[in-house]
Amino acid sequence: MEISVYQPGQLDFQIVTKDVSVTEFRRKPSGVWAYLKTPGHVVFFTRRGKRDCAIMSIETHACLSGDYENTMREIEEAADAWREEQKAMRRARREARKNDSRKN
Repeated sequence: MEISVYQPGQLDFQIVTKDVSVTEFRRKPSGVWAYLKTPGHVVFFTRRGKRDCAIMSIETHACLSGDYENTMREIEEAADAWREEQKAMRRARREARKNDSRKN
């Protein structure tokens, strides 16, 4: 029996889909996250029985993109930019609160 080990960046897995109703997701989101941990698993959220949107892991998305390294780099850069933006917003709110407390 040969055991194949998944290699990041390799599209060596099958795409497996699962339909999940929005209501089901609200009741048990941890089940969806556990399902998505496996590369190649994609969840389609349904609303009134029709597919509305899909979610997959970043790893699966990057492998499907055809340019794994570039896609992963773009995702990391976007995440870093978002984190910096959030930090700047928190700093601005703290400063605004300080200024308000000084005025009173």
